[in-house]
Amino acid sequence: MAISAADLLRHKHVSLPVRSILNVAATLEQYGAWNWDLRAVALGTLLILVAVRNICHKKRGIDWYALLHGIVSATGALACMYMDFHAKELTGTPEPLRSCQCSGPLTVLHRILPAVTAGYSILDLYDGYYISTDFMLHGIATLAVMVFFCSQQTPHLIEPFLLMEVSTPLLTIVRADFLSPFMAGMIQASFALTFFIFRIVLVPYMWFQLMVTMYQERSNPTYQACMSPLVYPVAMVVGIFFHSLNLFWFIKIVKKAKRKLMGVEGIHAKNDLNEREDDRKKVK
Repeated sequence: MAISAADLLRHKHVSLPVRSILNVAATLEQYGAWNWDLRAVALGTLLILVAVRNICHKKRGIDWYALLHGIVSATGALACMYMDFHAKELTGTPEPLRSCQCSGPLTVLHRILPAVTAGYSILDLYDGYYISTDFMLHGIATLAVMVFFCSQQTPHLIEPFLLMEVSTPLLTIVRADFLSPFMAGMIQASFALTFFIFRIVLVPYMWFQLMVTMYQERSNPTYQACMSPLVYPVAMVVGIFFHSLNLFWFIKIVKKAKRKLMGVEGIHAKNDLNEREDDRKKVK
Protein backbone atom coordinates (compact mmCIF):
# COMPACT_ATOMS: atom_id res chain seq x y z
CA MET A 1 0.00 0.00 0.00
CA ALA A 2 1.32 3.41 -0.95
CA ILE A 3 2.23 5.88 1.78
CA SER A 4 1.51 9.56 1.33
CA ALA A 5 4.36 12.04 1.51
CA ALA A 6 2.46 13.88 4.25
CA ASP A 7 2.57 10.76 6.44
CA LEU A 8 6.28 10.29 5.84
CA LEU A 9 6.92 13.93 6.70
CA ARG A 10 5.49 13.30 10.17
CA HIS A 11 8.45 11.09 11.06
CA LYS A 12 10.86 12.53 13.57
CA HIS A 13 14.40 13.38 12.53
CA VAL A 14 13.64 13.59 8.81
CA SER A 15 16.74 15.03 7.16
CA LEU A 16 16.59 18.15 5.00
CA PRO A 17 17.23 16.30 1.70
CA VAL A 18 14.52 13.74 2.49
CA ARG A 19 12.12 16.50 3.53
CA SER A 20 12.82 18.39 0.30
CA ILE A 21 12.09 15.32 -1.84
CA LEU A 22 8.93 14.57 0.13
CA ASN A 23 7.73 18.15 -0.32
CA VAL A 24 8.02 17.73 -4.10
CA ALA A 25 6.14 14.43 -3.86
CA ALA A 26 3.48 16.05 -1.66
CA THR A 27 2.96 18.78 -4.26
CA LEU A 28 2.43 16.17 -6.97
CA GLU A 29 0.04 14.31 -4.68
CA GLN A 30 -2.05 17.46 -4.33
CA TYR A 31 -2.62 17.25 -8.09
CA GLY A 32 -3.69 13.61 -7.79
CA ALA A 33 -0.47 11.99 -9.02
CA TRP A 34 -1.22 8.72 -7.24
CA ASN A 35 -4.23 8.29 -9.53
CA TRP A 36 -2.74 9.55 -12.78
CA ASP A 37 -3.13 7.15 -15.69
CA LEU A 38 0.44 6.16 -16.51
CA ARG A 39 -0.43 5.89 -20.18
CA ALA A 40 -1.51 9.54 -20.09
CA VAL A 41 1.76 10.45 -18.35
CA ALA A 42 3.74 8.72 -21.11
CA LEU A 43 1.67 10.37 -23.86
CA GLY A 44 1.92 13.79 -22.23
CA THR A 45 5.69 13.41 -21.94
CA LEU A 46 5.94 12.41 -25.60
CA LEU A 47 3.92 15.44 -26.73
CA ILE A 48 6.03 17.84 -24.65
CA LEU A 49 9.29 16.38 -25.94
CA VAL A 50 8.09 16.42 -29.55
CA ALA A 51 7.23 20.10 -29.12
CA VAL A 52 10.68 20.84 -27.67
CA ARG A 53 12.31 18.85 -30.47
CA ASN A 54 10.41 20.73 -33.19
CA ILE A 55 10.99 24.14 -31.65
CA CYS A 56 14.65 23.78 -30.65
CA HIS A 57 15.83 21.23 -33.20
CA LYS A 58 19.59 20.79 -32.56
CA LYS A 59 20.47 24.40 -31.90
CA ARG A 60 24.11 24.83 -30.93
CA GLY A 61 24.65 21.10 -31.43
CA ILE A 62 22.44 19.98 -28.53
CA ASP A 63 19.48 17.57 -28.61
CA TRP A 64 17.37 19.73 -26.32
CA TYR A 65 14.52 17.27 -25.88
CA ALA A 66 16.98 14.55 -24.81
CA LEU A 67 18.69 16.99 -22.46
CA LEU A 68 15.33 17.90 -20.88
CA HIS A 69 14.39 14.28 -20.33
CA GLY A 70 17.88 13.46 -19.10
CA ILE A 71 17.79 16.19 -16.45
CA VAL A 72 14.28 15.28 -15.24
CA SER A 73 14.93 11.53 -15.27
CA ALA A 74 18.40 11.71 -13.71
CA THR A 75 17.35 14.15 -10.98
CA GLY A 76 14.27 12.09 -10.20
CA ALA A 77 16.20 8.82 -10.17
CA LEU A 78 18.82 10.22 -7.79
CA ALA A 79 16.05 11.50 -5.51
CA CYS A 80 14.35 8.09 -5.54
CA MET A 81 17.65 6.32 -4.83
CA TYR A 82 18.23 8.62 -1.86
CA MET A 83 14.74 7.86 -0.56
CA ASP A 84 15.32 4.12 -1.01
CA PHE A 85 18.42 4.37 1.18
CA HIS A 86 16.20 5.82 3.92
CA ALA A 87 13.27 3.44 3.38
CA LYS A 88 13.97 1.42 6.51
CA GLU A 89 13.98 4.40 8.85
CA LEU A 90 10.84 5.79 7.20
CA THR A 91 8.80 2.59 6.84
CA GLY A 92 10.57 -0.06 8.91
CA THR A 93 11.48 -2.13 5.84
CA PRO A 94 14.47 -1.57 3.50
CA GLU A 95 14.31 -1.54 -0.26
CA PRO A 96 14.03 -3.61 -2.38
CA LEU A 97 12.48 -5.96 0.23
CA ARG A 98 9.70 -3.46 0.84
CA SER A 99 8.71 -3.47 -2.84
CA CYS A 100 8.85 -7.26 -2.98
CA GLN A 101 6.38 -7.40 -0.07
CA CYS A 102 3.75 -5.54 -2.08
CA SER A 103 4.08 -2.26 -0.20
CA GLY A 104 3.88 -0.23 -3.41
CA PRO A 105 6.00 2.74 -4.50
CA LEU A 106 7.78 4.55 -1.68
CA THR A 107 6.86 7.92 -3.22
CA VAL A 108 4.76 9.06 -6.13
CA LEU A 109 8.01 9.83 -7.97
CA HIS A 110 8.80 6.11 -8.00
CA ARG A 111 5.47 5.59 -9.74
CA ILE A 112 5.47 8.23 -12.49
CA LEU A 113 9.13 8.49 -13.56
CA PRO A 114 9.15 5.17 -15.48
CA ALA A 115 6.06 6.37 -17.39
CA VAL A 116 7.90 9.59 -18.26
CA THR A 117 10.75 7.53 -19.69
CA ALA A 118 8.27 5.36 -21.58
CA GLY A 119 7.13 8.47 -23.44
CA TYR A 120 10.69 9.54 -24.15
CA SER A 121 11.67 6.06 -25.37
CA ILE A 122 9.43 6.43 -28.42
CA LEU A 123 11.62 9.29 -29.64
CA ASP A 124 14.68 7.34 -28.54
CA LEU A 125 13.55 4.46 -30.74
CA TYR A 126 12.88 6.80 -33.67
CA ASP A 127 16.33 8.37 -33.42
CA GLY A 128 17.95 4.98 -32.87
CA TYR A 129 16.66 3.82 -36.25
CA TYR A 130 18.79 6.49 -37.94
CA ILE A 131 21.83 6.14 -35.65
CA SER A 132 22.72 2.46 -35.31
CA THR A 133 21.33 -0.98 -34.54
CA ASP A 134 22.45 -0.91 -30.90
CA PHE A 135 20.73 2.45 -30.30
CA MET A 136 17.56 1.17 -31.96
CA LEU A 137 17.60 -1.95 -29.77
CA HIS A 138 18.07 0.28 -26.74
CA GLY A 139 14.95 2.26 -27.70
CA ILE A 140 12.89 -0.89 -28.28
CA ALA A 141 13.99 -2.46 -24.99
CA THR A 142 13.42 0.72 -22.98
CA LEU A 143 9.90 1.18 -24.34
CA ALA A 144 8.97 -2.48 -23.84
CA VAL A 145 10.36 -2.62 -20.31
CA MET A 146 8.71 0.58 -19.10
CA VAL A 147 5.36 -0.40 -20.63
CA PHE A 148 5.54 -3.89 -19.10
CA PHE A 149 6.31 -2.78 -15.53
CA CYS A 150 3.84 0.10 -15.66
CA SER A 151 1.12 -2.25 -16.92
CA GLN A 152 1.92 -4.64 -14.06
CA GLN A 153 1.50 -1.77 -11.57
CA THR A 154 5.11 -2.27 -10.47
CA PRO A 155 6.93 0.72 -12.02
CA HIS A 156 8.89 1.19 -8.78
CA LEU A 157 10.71 -2.09 -9.42
CA ILE A 158 12.26 -0.76 -12.62
CA GLU A 159 12.74 2.82 -11.39
CA PRO A 160 16.35 2.19 -10.15
CA PHE A 161 17.29 1.47 -13.79
CA LEU A 162 16.67 5.15 -14.51
CA LEU A 163 19.93 5.91 -12.69
CA MET A 164 21.52 5.04 -16.02
CA GLU A 165 20.20 8.41 -17.21
CA VAL A 166 22.61 10.30 -14.94
CA SER A 167 25.23 10.28 -17.70
CA THR A 168 22.74 11.31 -20.41
CA PRO A 169 22.76 15.11 -19.90
CA LEU A 170 26.53 15.10 -20.35
CA LEU A 171 26.19 13.05 -23.53
CA THR A 172 23.65 15.48 -24.98
CA ILE A 173 25.91 18.52 -24.55
CA VAL A 174 29.19 16.87 -25.55
CA ARG A 175 28.57 17.97 -29.16
CA ALA A 176 27.73 21.60 -28.29
CA ASP A 177 29.45 23.95 -30.73
CA PHE A 178 30.20 26.64 -28.13
CA LEU A 179 32.49 24.54 -25.94
CA SER A 180 36.20 25.28 -25.76
CA PRO A 181 38.55 22.30 -26.21
CA PHE A 182 39.19 22.29 -22.45
CA MET A 183 35.50 22.33 -21.53
CA ALA A 184 34.69 19.72 -24.17
CA GLY A 185 37.42 17.48 -22.76
CA MET A 186 36.14 17.93 -19.19
CA ILE A 187 32.57 17.09 -20.21
CA GLN A 188 33.72 14.02 -22.13
CA ALA A 189 35.75 12.83 -19.14
CA SER A 190 32.79 13.48 -16.80
CA PHE A 191 30.50 11.53 -19.13
CA ALA A 192 32.85 8.55 -19.18
CA LEU A 193 33.17 8.63 -15.38
CA THR A 194 29.43 8.87 -14.68
CA PHE A 195 28.74 6.20 -17.30
CA PHE A 196 31.13 3.85 -15.50
CA ILE A 197 29.84 4.63 -11.99
CA PHE A 198 26.14 4.33 -12.73
CA ARG A 199 25.84 2.03 -15.74
CA ILE A 200 28.71 -0.37 -15.07
CA VAL A 201 28.85 -0.45 -11.26
CA LEU A 202 25.83 0.93 -9.37
CA VAL A 203 22.85 -0.13 -11.49
CA PRO A 204 24.10 -3.73 -11.99
CA TYR A 205 24.64 -3.95 -8.22
CA MET A 206 21.11 -2.70 -7.49
CA TRP A 207 19.69 -5.06 -10.13
CA PHE A 208 21.53 -8.01 -8.55
CA GLN A 209 20.20 -7.01 -5.14
CA LEU A 210 16.66 -6.92 -6.54
CA MET A 211 17.05 -10.31 -8.22
CA VAL A 212 18.29 -11.93 -5.02
CA THR A 213 15.47 -10.40 -2.98
CA MET A 214 12.79 -11.44 -5.47
CA TYR A 215 14.19 -14.97 -5.55
CA GLN A 216 14.16 -15.19 -1.77
CA GLU A 217 10.61 -13.86 -1.57
CA ARG A 218 9.19 -15.92 -4.46
CA SER A 219 7.48 -18.44 -2.14
CA ASN A 220 6.05 -15.74 0.11
CA PRO A 221 2.23 -15.61 -0.28
CA THR A 222 2.35 -11.82 -0.08
CA TYR A 223 4.80 -11.67 -2.99
CA GLN A 224 2.74 -14.12 -5.02
CA ALA A 225 -0.42 -12.09 -4.39
CA CYS A 226 0.83 -8.97 -6.14
CA MET A 227 3.62 -10.12 -8.46
CA SER A 228 2.94 -11.73 -11.81
CA PRO A 229 5.04 -14.85 -12.47
CA LEU A 230 6.45 -12.95 -15.46
CA VAL A 231 7.98 -10.14 -13.39
CA TYR A 232 11.03 -12.08 -12.21
CA PRO A 233 12.12 -13.58 -15.57
CA VAL A 234 11.46 -10.28 -17.37
CA ALA A 235 13.54 -8.38 -14.80
CA MET A 236 16.30 -10.96 -15.21
CA VAL A 237 16.38 -10.76 -19.02
CA VAL A 238 16.10 -6.98 -18.99
CA GLY A 239 19.05 -6.67 -16.63
CA ILE A 240 21.25 -8.96 -18.67
CA PHE A 241 20.38 -7.10 -21.88
CA PHE A 242 21.03 -3.60 -20.55
CA HIS A 243 24.19 -4.52 -18.68
CA SER A 244 25.59 -6.22 -21.77
CA LEU A 245 24.69 -3.23 -23.94
CA ASN A 246 26.22 -0.79 -21.45
CA LEU A 247 29.41 -2.85 -21.32
CA PHE A 248 29.56 -2.83 -25.13
CA TRP A 249 29.15 0.97 -25.12
CA PHE A 250 31.69 1.44 -22.34
CA ILE A 251 34.30 -0.47 -24.33
CA LYS A 252 33.62 1.90 -27.25
CA ILE A 253 33.94 4.89 -24.89
CA VAL A 254 37.31 3.66 -23.61
CA LYS A 255 38.59 3.14 -27.16
CA LYS A 256 37.43 6.62 -28.16
CA ALA A 257 39.06 8.15 -25.06
CA LYS A 258 42.31 6.39 -25.92
CA ARG A 259 42.25 7.81 -29.47
CA LYS A 260 41.65 11.32 -28.17
CA LEU A 261 44.36 11.09 -25.50
CA MET A 262 46.87 9.83 -28.08
CA GLY A 263 46.02 12.68 -30.45
CA VAL A 264 44.68 10.35 -33.14
CA GLU A 265 41.29 12.01 -32.85
CA GLY A 266 40.59 15.64 -31.96
CA ILE A 267 38.52 16.70 -28.95
CA HIS A 268 35.68 17.90 -31.18
CA ALA A 269 36.08 15.15 -33.79
CA LYS A 270 33.60 12.28 -34.22
CA ASN A 271 31.43 13.18 -31.26
CA ASP A 272 28.26 12.53 -33.23
CA LEU A 273 26.43 9.40 -32.10
CA ASN A 274 26.36 8.23 -35.71
CA GLU A 275 30.05 8.27 -36.59
CA ARG A 276 29.39 6.95 -40.08
CA GLU A 277 27.11 9.91 -40.77
CA ASP A 278 29.76 12.17 -39.24
CA ASP A 279 32.33 10.75 -41.66
CA ARG A 280 30.03 11.29 -44.65
CA LYS A 281 29.55 14.92 -43.66
CA LYS A 282 33.34 15.40 -43.67
CA VAL A 283 33.66 13.87 -47.13
CA LYS A 284 31.06 16.28 -48.45
